[in-house]
Amino acid sequence: MKERVKELRKKLGLTLEKFGEKLGVTKQTVSRIENGVNSLTDQMFKSICREFNVNEEWLRNGTGEMLKPTPSDALYKLKQDYNLSEADYIMVEKFVSLRPETRQAVFNYMKEVASSFERSGVEPFSPAYGNVPPRPMGDVLNARPETGSSHKPSIEEQVEDYRRQLEAEEKAAGESPALRKDA
Repeated sequence: MKERVKELRKKLGLTLEKFGEKLGVTKQTVSRIENGVNSLTDQMFKSICREFNVNEEWLRNGTGEMLKPTPSDALYKLKQDYNLSEADYIMVEKFVSLRPETRQAVFNYMKEVASSFERSGVEPFSPAYGNVPPRPMGDVLNARPETGSSHKPSIEEQVEDYRRQLEAEEKAAGESPALRKDA
């Protein structure tokens, strides 16, 4: 294990002193661990793993990767494995950074939209409702409440606003003779 502590410190580009500072010990303590004079205590083992994001299995047995992947590393690997575009990557990154309840709201919204398409028989990529241009998504997402306050709407409020807009457009489309199935 002593060799792996030294290997880790060198890989991180830290001196004995800097490595020790991060762990709350002196450079002499680190040197003694690396030279086998002192054994690695369980507390020091945990501190090294926590402070430097070290894979415990690697430090203990020398198996696996030295460092645990960070969330951005995992996303980058996902990008490579699935050949994601930069836009795909950003979308996934933003989605996974949402609070769980917000992700659930987005998922419920997507289910509702898909269900509406299924019930209506409208093709998702058919022309929009008549000659009425849709409201740009940026306007919907950045809409301010009509009260004149500086309140920035939450994601849930924005999703709800967009859902209401889609329902109004769907209702308007149902009244348009050009878009009725029986016309």
